Amino acid sequence: MYDLDDSVGILLKKLDELGLASNTLVVFTSDNGATGGSLQEPLRGNKGCYHEGGIREPFIVRWPGMVKPGSRCDVPVISVDLFPTFLAAAGADVPEGKVLDGESLLPLLKETGPLQRHSIFWHFPGYLDSPVTRGRDPVFRSRPVSVINKDHWKLYLYHEEWQLDGGREKLATNRAVELYNLKEDIGERQELANIKTDKRDELLDEMLQWFDKTDAKLPTEVNPDYDPGTESQGKGKRKKPKGNRTKGNNE
Repeated sequence: MYDLDDSVGILLKKLDELGLASNTLVVFTSDNGATGGSLQEPLRGNKGCYHEGGIREPFIVRWPGMVKPGSRCDVPVISVDLFPTFLAAAGADVPEGKVLDGESLLPLLKETGPLQRHSIFWHFPGYLDSPVTRGRDPVFRSRPVSVINKDHWKLYLYHEEWQLDGGREKLATNRAVELYNLKEDIGERQELANIKTDKRDELLDEMLQWFDKTDAKLPTEVNPDYDPGTESQGKGKRKKPKGNRTKGNNE
């Protein structure tokens, strides 16, 4: 960590020396949480999962004259916001024909107003091995899942249970959906899907609408031609993960 801190300091100092600091937006962030060897309590999970320990990371901005030093903002953002933010900061137009998933963060950075959106989404219809701290699964970090965060409420939709175990009609028992109030329970210890059913249904409906709007790739039932007896571990072959119940499209 010393080398990282020292290198960031060298970069910022050089921007000052060149007189470029006030004209340069610097963002320090990460693409995931810590690895499994790092305890992140009270956050649940680690890199590769969609609990807060896997997706909540530092997001620090330096832009002298534009962003007030020491200011803070408690609004969830996501990495797809970076490109529209950089475009807006540079005064550049969105490329013709380009649809942006994110939103410019300049209103938050300059403290001029809120974002237009209220919800952000994660969509991972695939598998990652190796379980995480206080994870849901003893085998995988993540199975096919989609997540929505809206106004401190966070809902998970697990596609295996949704497709294979009765979907919406069996929500009370099939574990297809989990719901947490991050404002009161940042560690995601109290699952509320069968308690706050109105909020569950609100977020679930919004997620399903988002699937349609974005033409999201969704898992299908397990390949009927798949024969576990023919698995090969030879060179150039990948062994299918044990416990695979659906075929995911990882995008």
